[in-house]
Amino acid sequence: MDHFDVILVGGGLANGLIADRLAVARRNLNVLIIEAADRLGGDHTWSYHSSDVKPEQDEWLRAIGRISWPSQSVHFPSYQRIISTGYRTIVSSDLHHRLTSHGHLAFSFATKVKTVEVNKVILESGRELHGACIIDGRGMQPVSGLKLGYQKFFGLECEMKEPHGLSAPILMDTTIEQIDGYRFMYCLPYSPSQMLIEDTYYSDGSELSKTDIERRVYAYARTKGWEIRSILRQESGVLPVVLDGSLEMIWPAEQTVPRSGMRAGLFHQTTGYSLAFAARAADNIVKLDNLSSQTVAAYMRSEAKKNWQKQSYFRLLNRLLFLAAEDDQRRNIFERFYCLSQPLIERFYAADLNTYDKFRILFGRPPVAVSKALAAIPPSAAAARIVGDLSSGE
Repeated sequence: MDHFDVILVGGGLANGLIADRLAVARRNLNVLIIEAADRLGGDHTWSYHSSDVKPEQDEWLRAIGRISWPSQSVHFPSYQRIISTGYRTIVSSDLHHRLTSHGHLAFSFATKVKTVEVNKVILESGRELHGACIIDGRGMQPVSGLKLGYQKFFGLECEMKEPHGLSAPILMDTTIEQIDGYRFMYCLPYSPSQMLIEDTYYSDGSELSKTDIERRVYAYARTKGWEIRSILRQESGVLPVVLDGSLEMIWPAEQTVPRSGMRAGLFHQTTGYSLAFAARAADNIVKLDNLSSQTVAAYMRSEAKKNWQKQSYFRLLNRLLFLAAEDDQRRNIFERFYCLSQPLIERFYAADLNTYDKFRILFGRPPVAVSKALAAIPPSAAAARIVGDLSSGE
């Protein structure tokens, strides 16, 4: 069959969640997922805080995900803190298993796409597929003109020789040598003996030396008294941290094919988290009366625009971190941030800060001056307005 109601180009997180919602709520639709690899979801770990989503969304996502925890912790040179916010994780194999368990979804694996149009997908083989609704979710493209820093990571999922003793995630362990910007270890205990250990950097450059970082992961495990028996899998990635730019740079207005996920600019521009954004979009797309490329494009474009405008403050924070802070100050910024109230921290990760939150984060002896960010790079008009408002309170 070459005609479908919905064609999802790319089998990653955002399109995967859309497919899962459609499979349950709109079972009458013929849905096809086209994936370039031989499995859905690549080889990734996606996480979110329970406060990032609505309770019913949390329940849905937990049914997909591998594991959840009732709390998390952060470790800094001057203190450790347990945060009683739930933390959840979905890995690629979870997403693949969930979607392939729906008997009425169609898949085209190991399939290369040449062109995506509003109602047509042309494969590299020359075959044409037609759909009333086509959504492009193949990840963020290289973007000209966007000012970026990078969050990059390399992780090993390990089987330990003995129980590791960790009952909840370590979101950030910064009690390690600060290399290549702001560096921390991220640990997810999947079982008493299995754990993902990820070495993470907020860096000016996107280069990732996997060999060097792998050695650092092993060294970190030794400092914790964890003896690694075997490596179950490894993963790496580089996420954009947006300093300045416009949505037009990511999604030009003349490109009318609906987009999802990172390709649509739907992600937290400081943390790189995208799962909550993808879940909200999937929830709302399945509720559209007329599920066509035109209606989905209009909805997703509107969401992307609102998200971009709402996150102008986060781009300011990113400028402070990357452009105003010296390398040895970057850890101090996060160390101070995690002294703030838990509700504020939750709103930060949910990208839902109120006006008081924004003042509270920046003022009260911040590690760097707001004004230093202005000299580093010409801000966008939206960022300039925010800086002007906040600077008047210094």
